[in-house]
Amino acid sequence: MTETAKLTNRQLLAIGQIITSPTLEEARRKAKISKGTLYAWLKDEAFKSELKHHRDEVIQEALDRLKCALSKAVDGLIALMDSKQPYLKHRASKDIIDYALKSIELEDIEERLTKVEQTLMEREGNK
Repeated sequence: MTETAKLTNRQLLAIGQIITSPTLEEARRKAKISKGTLYAWLKDEAFKSELKHHRDEVIQEALDRLKCALSKAVDGLIALMDSKQPYLKHRASKDIIDYALKSIELEDIEERLTKVEQTLMEREGNK
């Protein structure tokens, strides 16, 4: 739950500028607030919470876009395996193998971590 109702329009504008600016200094200038004001707001729990909420939304949107592009990227990489250029063909093939091995490794780690968590929960339940 966000705390938008507790924030002023200036604070909401500042949050928008922080999200879209490469630096806090640039965001501060665009929002037309003093450095002291910005840093005071950054210590305020309601402001921090709303800023985190907005950042999380931006990140989630970016991740969703990446997921949509993933199939296209994989298709492009697979297509490069048919290249007439030996280096490009080798590189694409190696990348596919590396990504597949990394995926298998991550699945193995996740499975092992789940087992460790289950064991710890069982031990805590027996106390």
